[in-house]
Amino acid sequence: MAKVKLGQGIAGLFVIGILIVFVVGLKVQGETVGVGDKAYDFVLEGYDNTSYQLSDFQGQTVILNFFSTWCQPCESQAPDMLALSKEYADDVLVFTIVKTESKRAVERFIDRTGYEDKLYLFDFDLSVSEHYGITGQPETIIIDKEGVIADHIIGSVTKDYIVEHITALQ
Repeated sequence: MAKVKLGQGIAGLFVIGILIVFVVGLKVQGETVGVGDKAYDFVLEGYDNTSYQLSDFQGQTVILNFFSTWCQPCESQAPDMLALSKEYADDVLVFTIVKTESKRAVERFIDRTGYEDKLYLFDFDLSVSEHYGITGQPETIIIDKEGVIADHIIGSVTKDYIVEHITALQ
């Protein structure tokens, strides 16, 4: 009898968990922008204490690279993101959007890796991540010069892959 009640309790918790995920998913889905949509405009604070508004960069290709300091694939792709931002600085702006982490965490990351030349922006409350449908990291959004989302890449990405995509947009 006790095993039956325990099984029913576990099944009930499982069903409640599924319902919560479903409801949260519907909420996020209704507010999410995707490929072909106008990019969601935002203002985020940068590591340099400057506020950055996405719409200020319309007319330029913008890369949003969603990132966490503890994420090994994020760290592995960082050299390619740096090379991209330096090599294509006149045509492409790369924002590294730090998800829910503190400036101190980014400072420790920079101390450990030396990747200080990146433009780090802080999505402290995940509101920007949610609008773009970001569920993990790394994820990369490519926004064309007209402010339309051209691609959403889940997982690690190389500089060459992004260059191929932005060249096709030109």
